[in-house]
Amino acid sequence: MMAQSNYAVRHQSNVRISMRDGVRLSAKITRPEGAEKFPALMDYYPYRMGRWEEAPPHYHRFARQGYALVSYEARGTGNSEGVTTDVYQDAERDDGVEMVNWIASQPWCDGNVGMWGLSYGAVASWQVAARAPEPLKAIVVRSGTDDIYTEWTNPGGCPRPYMYENYAPLMAAFNFAPPHPSIGDEWEKMWQERLEGSMPWGLGFISHLNDGPYWRARSVRPDYARVKAAAYVIDGWTDWYAAPLLRAFNHLSSPKKALMGPWSHFWMNDALPGPRIDGWREVMRWFDRWLKGIDNGIDREPRVTVFVREYSEPRSVYVEEKGFWRNEDGWPPKRARGTAMYFRADGSLAREADSAPASVSYEYDPRVGATTGMHGGGPFPPFAMPTDQRPDEALSLAYTSAPLAEAVEMIGDATAVLEVESTARVAYFHVKLCDVAPDGMSMLVTRAGLNATHRNSHERPELLEPGKRYALRFTLLSAAHRFAAGHRIRVSVASADFQNAWPTPYRARNTLHLGASCVILPVVEERGSERVGPSFQSSEHPLPRVEDLKPPEYVVAQHPLVRSASASFVNSDVNGTNRASFTVNADDPAVAVVDASHEMTVPVPGGEVTITSKCITRSDREAFHQTQSIEAKMNGQTRFAKTWEVSVPREGC
Repeated sequence: MMAQSNYAVRHQSNVRISMRDGVRLSAKITRPEGAEKFPALMDYYPYRMGRWEEAPPHYHRFARQGYALVSYEARGTGNSEGVTTDVYQDAERDDGVEMVNWIASQPWCDGNVGMWGLSYGAVASWQVAARAPEPLKAIVVRSGTDDIYTEWTNPGGCPRPYMYENYAPLMAAFNFAPPHPSIGDEWEKMWQERLEGSMPWGLGFISHLNDGPYWRARSVRPDYARVKAAAYVIDGWTDWYAAPLLRAFNHLSSPKKALMGPWSHFWMNDALPGPRIDGWREVMRWFDRWLKGIDNGIDREPRVTVFVREYSEPRSVYVEEKGFWRNEDGWPPKRARGTAMYFRADGSLAREADSAPASVSYEYDPRVGATTGMHGGGPFPPFAMPTDQRPDEALSLAYTSAPLAEAVEMIGDATAVLEVESTARVAYFHVKLCDVAPDGMSMLVTRAGLNATHRNSHERPELLEPGKRYALRFTLLSAAHRFAAGHRIRVSVASADFQNAWPTPYRARNTLHLGASCVILPVVEERGSERVGPSFQSSEHPLPRVEDLKPPEYVVAQHPLVRSASASFVNSDVNGTNRASFTVNADDPAVAVVDASHEMTVPVPGGEVTITSKCITRSDREAFHQTQSIEAKMNGQTRFAKTWEVSVPREGC
């Protein structure tokens, strides 16, 4: 066991580390000064982190407490050599394992390695941990999915527009940009290799619309037993990955812990919405236990800590959630009891189903879902969050409970059970669970949808037989929420989730058969007034005021004359400017279009390079079509220009 000390810190940028094929990866190494050996923490990203030569403050915090930190850029990105042709490509995952072993062999490392990361870095942590290199003893996964297909690119079996609005053009611009000039005289040779050999990642997304080996190779699900490292999973209810992280937690056999706060896509010390905590303290306690062997008791604490949300007036941006913390024994909590709430013909939601069979039909409208916002805030959390759900509920089948005589608390995974039919061969069904205040405002609690052609498999869709009944059962996103006395519970059913699910191609009249259709809520036994929770320390960063936040240009518009809807945004930050619009049409839902671009400027010796990436993704009844282009200008003169085009059959989506 190593005692912690306040070490002096040494930092190195652009350290070149050779891989098995001679490609050199660019890394930052931040470690304690001196001849001692320390456990090490590793992460990697494709986000051009090398342009910032300094390490972030929390790296220095960990180094002062006796950790060596290695952060490197994925091959073919940033200041690393090589090319990149696909997201999470095979060679990149091999590099991760090789880097773990390289770090463990360094004279400043004691042979124990941990891995951590947020978003891409979190998924990378899963991928490397699944390969189980011997020195890798612990991981911290902050906002990273166990399943790339179902939770990131194609939730419910429908393509996610965000992938083509933001991520595809952003990463194409990043990956065709030159290295930062801090890399030295080799920058131009590296850039030329990148221009000649890299491919836009969006081509891979659109070319694999169904699940299969391509996505399984990138996902830890379903074989969680491969993960041997002690795993701490962390996310927030307004982020993307709370549900898959809790699912992964439930299946892990290694030492494990889970923390779910109110947060969106940030580390906990800087997270919005709050309350913020000193998350780095919790992360360090985990690594202290499993890398240093310090008996700090974290492995004997409750395994799951969740923030239980309470009703707040819905709005598209807010800085702090209402709620409280709970410690639980697992996920779902043992005290959770599945409580069915049935849809009744009179529009009520009740514990008992109607005795007489009934059904209700509605016209599929791809414009429904505008109030849902972009999942997790899309590319700009914490903005574009869910607003008052009533405009969408008016266009959906909505079932509402009587005012609650006493509070109802749910912690876990709600389940939708639907008996449906459609006049179309492809149909999507989306369920929302909402908290309705006495004044009528409706707050989104959780939701999920399923493309019914994927009812048995995401790999082999099965077209529907028009007029035939189908039983669908799917899990809503994980949640922890307390419905106050006097509030009502509402469940709505529709066939679209505009902004989050690409519309299905056929006009349809869909039918919900009420008898057995219900939601099953994970209601927990009351603990009275006691709210047992952790004693977190506060973050050093106070919450900002709403008026001090700078929202992106973000507009959702209805066009009644042509029965279309569009969502558009312009978002400018340190990475450049991302512009996008997504348009759907109720008269011909097969025709939908994302028109997106990303522009960025990179300094180079003697001037600057401007990269413009464009990605147009559209659908018709038979296929998806994508056109991607890259133009690179150096000091105003075109240095490189190329266009890629691909068409892919719809096959059930």
